[in-house]
Amino acid sequence: MPATLVVSHPAPLSAPLSRTEVAEGVPSPCMSCGASVSGWGWMKVDGLGVLVHDTEDRERCPVAVPFVWETGKPVSASVEAVAA
Repeated sequence: MPATLVVSHPAPLSAPLSRTEVAEGVPSPCMSCGASVSGWGWMKVDGLGVLVHDTEDRERCPVAVPFVWETGKPVSASVEAVAA
């Protein structure tokens, strides 16, 4: 049975959602280490998925466990050291 999507908003929007000049950046702490960064995301590096902080240099999160990009399985620290 198809689902019906109902969108409710307490007040009408003053501009289309695609307008960015009124957008406000909201900091998003890292999901793994909790560092106060502008945001974070997953990135593929040499076949591994690594968590990176959205900074000027896209720095890697120091505590996140990398995973094999194709399978999603976590990589242990010893295997990662051999791959590096």
